[in-house]
Amino acid sequence: WISLLLFAFFMQAVTGFFLLTHYSASTQTAWESVFYLQHQVPGGAILRGLHSLNAQLCVVLVALQVLLTVCYRACLAPREIGFLLLVLLLPLTLGMSVTGWLLPFDQKGYWAAKIPLNILTVVPLAGPWMQQLLMGGTEIGHLTLTRFQALHTVGLPLPIGTVLALYWVLTRKHGLAHTTPRLPVTEFYWPHQALKDAS
Repeated sequence: WISLLLFAFFMQAVTGFFLLTHYSASTQTAWESVFYLQHQVPGGAILRGLHSLNAQLCVVLVALQVLLTVCYRACLAPREIGFLLLVLLLPLTLGMSVTGWLLPFDQKGYWAAKIPLNILTVVPLAGPWMQQLLMGGTEIGHLTLTRFQALHTVGLPLPIGTVLALYWVLTRKHGLAHTTPRLPVTEFYWPHQALKDAS
């Protein structure tokens, strides 16, 4: 599962890079740039579809990994740090999804982003301040779009990559399941185990 999760996030990075080369983060041009990519660029619809479906798959995979970790009791010592990293990965992955909703700047994305932004006001003391910080004012506009793009492309992928790398190192060190004894590592991950995971 961890290899599938790593592959899904790698696919998000690759497809996201190519989507970003056609994207224009402005309230006047965001929808047009996505429409042009979807209908005029060869393979653009497939690229956007892969990115969208893979984003949903990432959330499902992280949730499944948390569930499997609890079911196999892999959250007990000495794997508790890995479990905490996995639990931290879930809101980061959801944050990636939420920030990606607004980027096409269509009606669906606008209202889908407005709901979590309004939910932020429920947070005691800091809620309205956090909402205004993310929105860049009192209404969703150009600053909201550019801030969501910055979070979606740099602000969240960096901590996600760091958490995934640390989680992978810890699973290689301690193993995946609490019930199975950890055998000594006799071969490197690359290329033998990587090819086994890919098949």
